[in-house]
Amino acid sequence: MTHLPSPEEVEAARTPNGGYGRTQLAAWGIDWPPPKGWSKEPKKRWQVQQNGDEHA
Repeated sequence: MTHLPSPEEVEAARTPNGGYGRTQLAAWGIDWPPPKGWSKEPKKRWQVQQNGDEHA
């Protein structure tokens, strides 16, 4: 993932229709079309980073 967004950043990046733009996903290193369940991965990785536990 290119930029590890916080859960707040992920939520704030939603389009008016509730989705995410191709450019925004590319900035986060997410393929287009995004795989099912992709939004759980950044949140999990962000939490691990915040806890300082890289082995979770």
